[in-house]
Amino acid sequence: MALFGAMTGYLVALFRRLSKRKGCIYGCGLGLALAIGTILLQRIMYGIHDGVLPSLIRPVLLELNGLVVALVATCLILAVFGIFYGILHLANRTVNEDDPLHISRRNFFKRTAVVVPAVVGVTGSVAAFQGNGELQLRKIQLALKDRPEVLKGYKIGQLSDIHLGPFIGMDKLKEMVDAVASEHPNRLVITGDLIDDLGYLDEVADYLDSRVKDFPDGIDYILGNHEYRVDVERVWKRLSQTKMHMYRNSHQQILGGPRPVYLVGMDYHFKDDVQEENVRLLDKAMKGIPDNAYPILLAHHPNYIPEAFRRHIPLTLSGHTHGGQINLWGMNLVPVYKPYWKGLYEEQGLFAYVSRGSGHWFPVRLNCAREVTVFTVL
Repeated sequence: MALFGAMTGYLVALFRRLSKRKGCIYGCGLGLALAIGTILLQRIMYGIHDGVLPSLIRPVLLELNGLVVALVATCLILAVFGIFYGILHLANRTVNEDDPLHISRRNFFKRTAVVVPAVVGVTGSVAAFQGNGELQLRKIQLALKDRPEVLKGYKIGQLSDIHLGPFIGMDKLKEMVDAVASEHPNRLVITGDLIDDLGYLDEVADYLDSRVKDFPDGIDYILGNHEYRVDVERVWKRLSQTKMHMYRNSHQQILGGPRPVYLVGMDYHFKDDVQEENVRLLDKAMKGIPDNAYPILLAHHPNYIPEAFRRHIPLTLSGHTHGGQINLWGMNLVPVYKPYWKGLYEEQGLFAYVSRGSGHWFPVRLNCAREVTVFTVL
């Protein structure tokens, strides 16, 4: 952060005719201030809960966080301009300061230094508000390959990446569950990253336990990477005390008949050799499933999708990527896993879905609303 601030300060020094040393010092100070401010803001947000935080304070802190993100983005953008301008400056060191072309370039960068922070700041603030508030209910019909008759008309609701904590409170979780329940699915699956703040753990466990009855075949839950981030064993132990179906590289038969349907749920791993580890854990999770069974896979990270297709698993549900959160011109501007990062994918009659998530760990979304999803098998 300080480095980008220094670059920004260098740019300011060039077109304001300050000493480059002073500009870099000011820029480093700005970068460090942003870094410290971001850390303090996160500490404040993670230290509060619905029962303590007045309803009027959360939106203010939300917007402050959005502005911090906007300021960081501004530093990055101006740093790029700074590098570009520095190259031009070095290439034209012998040019007369009164040369019209030199003056026009200087004026362009002066205007840029005013316009960019204004535009990014407003955009960041608006995106923080909209990203935290908008929730879409997606209804998707799936013509699954060779599906057994028992699955015809079957409905599965999905929540993913809820990130219950600083920006997503219990009110939002209730909104998500209510939205899915309104479509009367047979079951609800939660594909990881449920909680970011352990202060909510007991409350969310009690709430989900009370909602199991609203889904005829119950609620299924797998872990994401954020459960590991906060305390995976504590989360697992507490949620295991509920009536939810818990999966950790394991499976469960959910429908009977000549071709029984099995749900397979994966744990999250942090191995460098992803493909090898995915193969190993899927072997473990699917051990004991009959050859004539019809599996459905729950995996928080979409990097399981290639192996699922290779094994001819008819349906895989995942999340993790948040759909990139910031989408412009059909592209995501936040680095996420490729090639499976948002929406529905189909390969030879096999399907995989990557949820945009119903929460977020930083509250800025552009053209990528939070979502809950209900799948109907045709």
